[in-house]
Amino acid sequence: MTRMQLAGVALLLGAVGCRGTLSPLSNKINAGQEPFFVFVATGEDGLGDLFAAKPEGGTPFQFTFSRVDEALPALAPGGTMVAFVRTRAPGDTTPGSLVVMNLVNGAERSVRLAGNPVDALAWSADGATIYARRGEAIFTLPAPPAKGELTPVSPGDAALADSAFRVLLGDPPLGEAVACAGGPGICAHLASGEVQPLSATGTQPTRWPGDSVAYLEDGTWIVRPLGGGPRAPSASPAPSPTRAPSPPWEPAPKPGPRLSRTVGPRHRPPSPRARRPTPPRG
Repeated sequence: MTRMQLAGVALLLGAVGCRGTLSPLSNKINAGQEPFFVFVATGEDGLGDLFAAKPEGGTPFQFTFSRVDEALPALAPGGTMVAFVRTRAPGDTTPGSLVVMNLVNGAERSVRLAGNPVDALAWSADGATIYARRGEAIFTLPAPPAKGELTPVSPGDAALADSAFRVLLGDPPLGEAVACAGGPGICAHLASGEVQPLSATGTQPTRWPGDSVAYLEDGTWIVRPLGGGPRAPSASPAPSPTRAPSPPWEPAPKPGPRLSRTVGPRHRPPSPRARRPTPPRG
């Protein structure tokens, strides 16, 4: 795989695009029952396909085999659906489609996007709403099984929608991981006003469950705890990642000590080289 991001004819959302009977994660991951994350890597014909892996390690596996490009995966809070964008090819300037795949039965629903391409997707905490960001503008879409279309976020919900895209640190949040001001790297902006460096060269900060944050550094995903004490390393989705994975899904939060304001030492996860699965024969 050479391209990475750390999750045909589109139908209107609300109409069933593909009613499946088997989970695309069958015999690999129990969607909604065990932790996993979704990312994009190069599939057939150099186009992006969706892959999944368990945070504790192991070989990632491909679960979509489309002839179009798939990008911006975002896992639902319940771990049973993933939203992503389909376009004709990487860098395509046409809007494409926003697709929601049911990871339990393989069913898909999609809605055509209008205007400029979106640059990020996210879910509300209750899993009832999908957010699509286009520059400074955010749009909302009711999550299946509800029906609806993309509409601009209401002024009263703008702050909540914006927070869905931010890489907040801790629960309750102690701060946010952002690009360092005036130079490369990633910094933690704490609620106290203090700024702590996380990485001098890191990019693409990404939410990670529990007490950690992930980011890309020198071609490897780093999972770094926020409090004192190490945690078990998590799997790096691909040997040469270039696009951020969807934040992992966990069945329930794990109890632990309250986070301190000191960011703990980083831990470099292993980088298993995923074997390219053979597409299913028709």
